[in-house]
Amino acid sequence: MKTSQLTVKGQITLPKEIRERFRLRPGDRVALEPEADGIKVRPVRRTILDWAGRLRSPERALSDDAIRQRVREMRVQRQTGIHDHGR
Repeated sequence: MKTSQLTVKGQITLPKEIRERFRLRPGDRVALEPEADGIKVRPVRRTILDWAGRLRSPERALSDDAIRQRVREMRVQRQTGIHDHGR
């Protein structure tokens, strides 16, 4: 069992072996779950939602008018059954 000392600010340092085993890096989040006989500490893994707004599209951004035009075109395609896959 590994131990750590609580600082005046209420912080602990996770031992290196545990950080490496669970691939924890500075800035990673951990969850603290109270249990009957102690505290369970577990890594909180990132989800796709954590990346929202951080990733850029390889395409240039479309204006509102261009988006409306594409929506109109798609509606016509659905109604007529014509699909232009060459875009």
